[in-house]
Amino acid sequence: MSRTRVIATIGPATRSAETLARLARAGMNLVRLNASHNTLDWHRDTIALVRRVLPATPILLDVPGRKIRTANLASEPVFGVGDTIILTTQTGDDGGRKVPISSRRLHLDVSAGDTLLADDGKLRFTVVDVRGPDLHCRAEVAGRLRSRKGINAPGVDLGGELVGERDREMLAFARETGVDLVGISFVESAGHVGLVRKELSGGHAGIVAKIETPRAVRNLEEIIDSADAIMIDRGDLSIETDVKQIGLLQKEILARSAEFDKPVIVATEMLDSMIERPYPTKAEILDITNAVLAGAAGVMLSGETAVGAHPVESVRTMKQVASAAEEYLRKAEASGDAGPAPAHVLTVRFAGGSAADPAGRQR
Repeated sequence: MSRTRVIATIGPATRSAETLARLARAGMNLVRLNASHNTLDWHRDTIALVRRVLPATPILLDVPGRKIRTANLASEPVFGVGDTIILTTQTGDDGGRKVPISSRRLHLDVSAGDTLLADDGKLRFTVVDVRGPDLHCRAEVAGRLRSRKGINAPGVDLGGELVGERDREMLAFARETGVDLVGISFVESAGHVGLVRKELSGGHAGIVAKIETPRAVRNLEEIIDSADAIMIDRGDLSIETDVKQIGLLQKEILARSAEFDKPVIVATEMLDSMIERPYPTKAEILDITNAVLAGAAGVMLSGETAVGAHPVESVRTMKQVASAAEEYLRKAEASGDAGPAPAHVLTVRFAGGSAADPAGRQR
């Protein structure tokens, strides 16, 4: 039996009964829904569809937490180096003059001279001035700022509630729909996990704490101990820390999680090239292989299956590569050589469940 869960994010490219069935046959055994996108009604209907088509497949609902995104924009601004872009924490603009963001207090936390990154670090801005709710920013690279793209403020201590009103609404939705796992973005401490667990009380969902910030790295052991599983979100983690250290941080998180017998999901850009192409790069194959050899209990696809042109091929590729790595480990164990990763790392359980059912849910 395969011990590495292949997790696929469901989006416009895959939200149909036929495609869900094909994904499962290709090797998907855990469904992820990203609550940062679409409405709760969309997610409710998708959960119902998954349970009708794949009743034994666990569902992970990923909640934005403190992650900041641009709003849905009627006009997505295009800019050159040195141009001014105005971000605003108020609603009412559509991107034509100002770009609304999901945070209602970022203007209170940043100052002139701070750096803001957008779209997984592809866009870089310097804050020139803060005028009320408006952040006047200078573009350091040319590009287009699109709808629902992440905004990062590396090195800035973001204030406000750890679990805000929008999160509480989504956590109530998670209880209502009975999803198996809830992913929480920008987790900072064991106390943060405790607040989320309190909101989920009465339900059975396990908590997946996403490690994405320097503070999470500093508080790594207490977060691992308090959560049911860990996700290494390499996109935000590489932006908030140092992209040159991301491989070392991944290794450290996997090692510490193994000490607590907690499963780890490795995520972000594992097969990014397959969003557009039907085949992976050699570096992507190596990435998946090394994650499994290092003890990952799950490997995750995001845009590859949510909006990509080749979702089924992406799942099949990830499954085949993970299976090859597992076979290598099985042979190493059988020969008395523990191999690159201790065997117990590969048999840890999602939320107290078995390897066959990561959420421990009986249906």
